[in-house]
Amino acid sequence: MATIEDVVKKSGVSRSTVFRFLNGSNVRADAKKAIIQAMQDLNYKTDHIYKHHNISIDVSIARNFEGFQGFAEIVQGITRQADERGIHVNLVRHTGEQITHNYERWNAEQDLKGVIVIGKNKEDETLEKEMLKNKNIPHIFVNRVFEEEKISYVSVDLKQAACDIVDYLIQKGHRKIAVIGKPDQLKVDEDKMNGYRKAFKKHGLPVDEKYICSVQSSKEWEEKTHAILSSKEIPTAYFGICDSHAIKFIHIAESYGYKVPKDIAVVGMDDVEVAAYSNPTLTTVHIPFRKMGILAVDRLLELIMDEDIGSTQTILGHKLVERGSS
Repeated sequence: MATIEDVVKKSGVSRSTVFRFLNGSNVRADAKKAIIQAMQDLNYKTDHIYKHHNISIDVSIARNFEGFQGFAEIVQGITRQADERGIHVNLVRHTGEQITHNYERWNAEQDLKGVIVIGKNKEDETLEKEMLKNKNIPHIFVNRVFEEEKISYVSVDLKQAACDIVDYLIQKGHRKIAVIGKPDQLKVDEDKMNGYRKAFKKHGLPVDEKYICSVQSSKEWEEKTHAILSSKEIPTAYFGICDSHAIKFIHIAESYGYKVPKDIAVVGMDDVEVAAYSNPTLTTVHIPFRKMGILAVDRLLELIMDEDIGSTQTILGHKLVERGSS
């Protein structure tokens, strides 16, 4: 088992400096980096690194966060890892003008903390990204992929995950594949619908635009679903942006007398718990939400503790889960 003397030797920092660091006192940036690296390499009470520095995490959520099916699993991952690291977690609602107001008050000199962002719409995400970037606040977006180098995130490749499950439908012979989402409001929907198009392009197939539906509300989603199922030319398959949409589509389709998957194959994305118990059980893409939460904490701590890390982007794997609905 490693000792403080091992940390002193490996870090090349004086014994007194190591003790000052462990007691929560300020030390030179280069010394701090060397001590942290030595502790991590030796697996020496790494939780002490965070406990002694009174680090806290704000989990920034939207007002309607309950609508995001993976939210509970992400938060479970965050709280579990934060508990192990001895870090305090604050659940805060940052939307609209609150985003500007709260981050304008952020004191980068006094606050040793960071932000994990979950489930925002495009408007709030854009504003929050700019505030976090401009004020150099350590942050991690969860279940989002951004092209900007300075924006940090932990996610699966949502576009590729959607492409893979639509490709699965195409390989089964489906060409009339309906999808309904809110790409104007939600980046996650935009990425998944782009993945839909990517799958058709991969096979050199034209996309029939009448089966790609952009809506603005849940009410409009239902209206569009009824319109699709009451039309003369119904789709042979439906790609649900999320599992809850896919399961709702199954119920509505059956109310019209259609059988799933005999008349219409249905797939979703997320692999939330209910997907394995729906009737029929739902073919979907497994997204490791809990692991995202765990990694979000660790990646954020790296950003907080090591000033040399400007940003971090982590892509997790996804997996197609074939069940009865397809």
